[in-house]
Amino acid sequence: MIIPATFKPSLTRIRSKRRSKGIKNGDTHSICPACLYHLSIIQGRTTIPSTLLLHHVQLDTPSESNCLINGETLKECPVWETSPLPCLPILLSPTRFGTFGGRFAPESHMDALQELTLAFDRFSSDYSFWKEFVSFPGIRPSPLRFAENLTRIAGGANIWLKREDLNQHGSHNIRSIVGQALLARRLGKAEVVMECGSARHGIVCAATCARLSMECTILMGSRDATDQKDSVDMIRKLGATVLTADMGASSGRGTLRAAVNEALRYSVAHLSTAYHIMSGPIGPHPLPTITRTFQSILGEEIKTQFGGASGDRLPDALVSPVGPGSAAVGMFYPFIEHPSVKLLGVEAADAAPLSHDEIGVLHGCRTYLLQDEHGQILDSSSISPDLDFPSVGPELAHWKETARVEYVTATDTEALRGLDILRSQEGIVPGAMTGYAVERTIRLARELGPGKDVVLLVAG
Repeated sequence: MIIPATFKPSLTRIRSKRRSKGIKNGDTHSICPACLYHLSIIQGRTTIPSTLLLHHVQLDTPSESNCLINGETLKECPVWETSPLPCLPILLSPTRFGTFGGRFAPESHMDALQELTLAFDRFSSDYSFWKEFVSFPGIRPSPLRFAENLTRIAGGANIWLKREDLNQHGSHNIRSIVGQALLARRLGKAEVVMECGSARHGIVCAATCARLSMECTILMGSRDATDQKDSVDMIRKLGATVLTADMGASSGRGTLRAAVNEALRYSVAHLSTAYHIMSGPIGPHPLPTITRTFQSILGEEIKTQFGGASGDRLPDALVSPVGPGSAAVGMFYPFIEHPSVKLLGVEAADAAPLSHDEIGVLHGCRTYLLQDEHGQILDSSSISPDLDFPSVGPELAHWKETARVEYVTATDTEALRGLDILRSQEGIVPGAMTGYAVERTIRLARELGPGKDVVLLVAG
């Protein structure tokens, strides 16, 4: 059974427990399945030491009057029990993912990055932070829907759609944006600065900052801002400042890459007052880990929703479009430890650093890049402003290196066909980035055959 996105349970009490020793027999924590949130957030995935810090959050059963599923009031809301998840504090998590990641930043920035590491470890261990997060407007599970027509076309595995396009303002980054804005406020920052390709993310950031009474500065490539004028106007109406960035003579000027460059300069110049939310799981440590921590709730939702619909099974495959990687890292991370689940990332053919096989350092971390033999960054191109970027998050690079995730490419023409398929068959008009993954999902469903299940991430 799929829980409708309009469901809003009231939690009567949230109780946090911390233990410094291993899991004891019989240790469980309860989560209302209707809430669909697993608040034992995994902050880092490495070899777990024998003695570590465990976090669990127990959600008590919602009151009867507020527990609505499919429009019916339940007299008793069942409680789903599971073993507590080990949580490795960020202080013990590595600054690198294998050979990728690291902290390549100006010396003047190092103290601030270390302070951020300490602060995030402290606040992410505080149950009141997560209580504030899950109660924030716009933070709710996005629906998981069975795609009957796509499944029929594929003639193989069942195809499911994770409807991130139905998030507030259609942003698949909403979890990271809200989480980091709340973190910035607890750090005493007065301003949030964020770059974006799709203006949808800027609208979410501006709306969040308005609610928190914080200043907001959004950086966009000049070309992206021109192409999305109505959305840029909405950002300004919400009280945010919008700055545009260019890259001079480069043919790739005015895109997300230019916005990231300018946002990094801005944040360094306003280090004491501004908090920089990266557009993806990129940047120097701990920024990729922080982004993934919030975004991984996306994958946890899929686990819970799919388990409720299929009898506690896992899907056989997940498919996500890949740019810098905020959607993919959030979808894939909770399934990394499940080798039976195939993970497939789809890059835009002309913005495909993972398929380019060149490694270098950009924006503070070591990862796969689009670069020439002299180390110069090459221009990227995509009909999706979120995918038009020459590098990728270091954790996704590590998953390529370890062969845990398979990455393929799709052309702009294939993306347009994919968008048309979703529109005509399922009545969905998603963001352009989703189009790159549609035909690959259908092909994978045919390969897996009947009786299997594939989940496609649908971004706004």
